[in-house]
Amino acid sequence: MQCDFIVDIGNSNFKVAALKNNEIAQTVRFDKKDSSKLIQLVQNKNVIISNVAANDIHELLSEKCNLIYLANSDTKFPFDSEYKTMESWGMDRACNIAAARIKFPKANVLVIDIGTCIKFDFIDFNNTYHGGSISPGIRLRFESLAMYTAKLPLVQPNVDYSLIGKSTSESILNGVLNGCKNEIQGFIMQYEAKFEDLKIIITGGDAFYFDFKEKSNIFADENLTLVGLHQLYLFNAG
Repeated sequence: MQCDFIVDIGNSNFKVAALKNNEIAQTVRFDKKDSSKLIQLVQNKNVIISNVAANDIHELLSEKCNLIYLANSDTKFPFDSEYKTMESWGMDRACNIAAARIKFPKANVLVIDIGTCIKFDFIDFNNTYHGGSISPGIRLRFESLAMYTAKLPLVQPNVDYSLIGKSTSESILNGVLNGCKNEIQGFIMQYEAKFEDLKIIITGGDAFYFDFKEKSNIFADENLTLVGLHQLYLFNAG
């Protein structure tokens, strides 16, 4: 069945893609508070959904649209896996790997998804998914500093950060963002030392806070999860 919209229900946002001729034609993000706008957009349309958040928004959507596919624990994957807890594997990670395999079918690929969490996922050139890592994302780090200390303020992320903070807020901003960047670069170095001809894909709503364009094997793809969700639908639809 022809799909009209792809909806990825994340922890912080709704990501939506409109399809034309079976290709993504346009994408939009909605805040979780704007579910009414999302429903209005997809009403009476053919929709496929992935929901990593612990909510039942997809049930509400299914009442307003024609839900033709929901990525869940019954989903079959177009790759092998050595991951030990597939039952708790996030569908966003599965979508990213499905898209990575289409993008680079014969390569070692590392996907880095920078959003609510920072997620690394690796699939090898033999089409076997191995796993990766999960750590708190940018906003979780800011919020934890404000929540679990007595005097530190809640700081909002900003692309304008440096090495040395001249105030408490600047120190938090620089510490969190440089810490995340160094963490990501450190992981990249370890993967590159272990796997030859490694392709790296950067995605996620907070990826724009970092510049990783200095290496020729790094590619940015803000629609990776949506592309992968569409691939999982096509694969499971036969």
